[in-house]
Amino acid sequence: MAVTDFYSLPLVTQSGDYTQETLEKVVETVQFSIFCFTFPFYILVTYFMLDALHRGIDELSTPFFRLCITTAFIDIWTLLNNYLGAMFPKWGWGTRVYLFLDGYYAHTYLYFAWASGICQAMCVSLLATNRVSAILFPSKHTRMWTSSRLRIAIAIQFLPGLLAGIATFFNETQLYRNSKNGVVPRFKSEIFIGVLFGIAGLFLAIVCIYLILAYCYLLFMLRKSSNAIKSSHFAKSRAVIKKKEVKLFIMSSITVTIQISILVLVIIYATSLLNFPLDTFYLCYNAISDLYAGINPYLLWIFSDSLRKHIFIRLGLKKRRRVASSSVVTVNQ
Repeated sequence: MAVTDFYSLPLVTQSGDYTQETLEKVVETVQFSIFCFTFPFYILVTYFMLDALHRGIDELSTPFFRLCITTAFIDIWTLLNNYLGAMFPKWGWGTRVYLFLDGYYAHTYLYFAWASGICQAMCVSLLATNRVSAILFPSKHTRMWTSSRLRIAIAIQFLPGLLAGIATFFNETQLYRNSKNGVVPRFKSEIFIGVLFGIAGLFLAIVCIYLILAYCYLLFMLRKSSNAIKSSHFAKSRAVIKKKEVKLFIMSSITVTIQISILVLVIIYATSLLNFPLDTFYLCYNAISDLYAGINPYLLWIFSDSLRKHIFIRLGLKKRRRVASSSVVTVNQ
C-alpha cells in the first residue's frame, strides 16, 4: 500500500489569529502535561480496584466499584484514542505512519471518538443511578444490583455507544494537513457532521434530563425523610454507612456536572450561539473530554476512604488493622 503524499492533502482551514494559536498551544501543553500524570495514575488505581475485587474485599467489591472498573476501561481507551488519533497526528508526531494508514486510521479514530462519548454518558448515568438507589433504598439496594442485573448494566455501558458508532462508517473521511506538518482526520460531508452533532446533542439531552430528574427526586426524598432520624446506636451505625454512600454520591455528581457542560458546549456549537469556529470547538471539546475521562481516579482517591486505605496497605505504607470478632457490629437491612 503506497504512502499518501503529505503535500497532496488539502490544507485545513485555520483562523490565523495569533491570540487563538497561542491559546491553543497553552491549552494543549497543559492538557498533555496533565495526561502524562493522569494516564499512569488511572492505570494504577484501576489495578488496585481489580486487586481488591480479586481478593474479595467487601467494601471494594460492591456493584458501584465494579461499574467503576468497567468505566475505567472506557476512560483509559478514550484518553488513548484522543491522543493517538487526534493530538499526536495534529502535532506532527508519526505523520508517516498516519499517512500510511490513511482511511483506516481516520475511520478507526472517528468511530471510537463518537462511540466512547456515548459509552461515557451511559457510565455516568449508571453510576449516578447506583448512588441514588443506594441512598434512597439502602435495604433493597443489594437485591436491585444482583449479579445478573449488574451484567445487564455493564452491557448498557458498552453496547449503545459501540452500535451507534457504526454510523460513522457511512461517510467518507479525509486527512487534512496543518501548519505543524501534522494531519487532521475529518468527515468529508458537512451535512453528515451536522446530523451526528444533532443525534449526539439529543442523546446527551435525554441523559442529562434523566440525571437532573433523578437528583431532584433524591433531594426531595432526603428532605422528606430527614425528620425520621433517631439517636439510637443502630441509627448512628446507619449514619456512618450513609455518610460513605453520600461521599460516593458527591463523586458521581461531579461527573454529572461535567456531562452537562459537554451538552451545553454541543448546543452552543450546533445552534451557533457564540459563533464558534470548528477549531475552537474541538479545542474546548478535547479539553473537557480529557477532564471527563481523567477525573475519575482523582475522585475515587478523594472520596473513597476504603480504596485509598487498600492502596496504602498494598504499597506497604500502612498496616492492616486486625479487629477482634467480638467488637464487630453487624447492621442488617
